[in-house]
Amino acid sequence: MKRVVILMAMLLALAGCASNRLSDPEKTAIIEKFITTEQLEARNTISAFDLDSWTSLSDQYLILRTSPFRSYLVKLTMRCNDINYSPALLVYSRIPNTLSAGFDSVFTPDNHRFKCNISRIYPLSKAQNKSLISAVNPKGKDKSLQKAQEEAEDSKE
Repeated sequence: MKRVVILMAMLLALAGCASNRLSDPEKTAIIEKFITTEQLEARNTISAFDLDSWTSLSDQYLILRTSPFRSYLVKLTMRCNDINYSPALLVYSRIPNTLSAGFDSVFTPDNHRFKCNISRIYPLSKAQNKSLISAVNPKGKDKSLQKAQEEAEDSKE
């Protein structure tokens, strides 16, 4: 009887850990289908770029915002695992206030030696932004720069 109770407790604990979250390959497939369906056109450069907030969609896609009405879907050249879990994001830009595909990169403060190069930049409307986030991660929230900087400072103390 004791073994049955222990076994049931273990099964309940494992069931609690299970989730219906999408895997990164599933998220990538949804995002790429969204790009095709919405006929998003890639841009090489964004002028007057000033990062306001960001959302990680997968280990290869993220959304960067310069204002509540201007957002960009960014594809990285390769998987960048740290971005999903980092409270802060830094942008390396060769030309100030400009973001260029193929030249610029993003990285996390914890792993500043490993830069994730940007391969494509797609402008998004506000409706597309919301639709894409809800399709990939309904509970996804923006990470504002001010909040991320405060969290980074708190972790240093």
